[in-house]
Amino acid sequence: MYKRPVLIIAILLTLLLELILMILVYNKVGAERLPTQIVRLIIQLFLIIWVLGGKSNTGLYLLTAYHILIGLFGIYSTEISGIIGQALIAFHLLIGVIIYFHDWIESRLQGRKH
Repeated sequence: MYKRPVLIIAILLTLLLELILMILVYNKVGAERLPTQIVRLIIQLFLIIWVLGGKSNTGLYLLTAYHILIGLFGIYSTEISGIIGQALIAFHLLIGVIIYFHDWIESRLQGRKH
């Protein structure tokens, strides 16, 4: 079927969430935060293309680090509050772990021992 389905699903969820957040933030505060969000999206797209197109794991490690750092910065941010903010922090931390361990997760789902 597809190679690396867990990684692909994690990436698609990340992109979907980022686009939804961009729309919601734009509707709430206008274009003020749009440049920052576009830069974040471009960084993620660059890393995703690197991960999916390359033979090296460097892009994978950087994408993992990106999500974990965003989650950790969110924990110590004074701007993030409420259940949605906490959910976004948890999402970034979880998605970083899933991206890093996608091979192991896929092998477990297919019944192989890795």
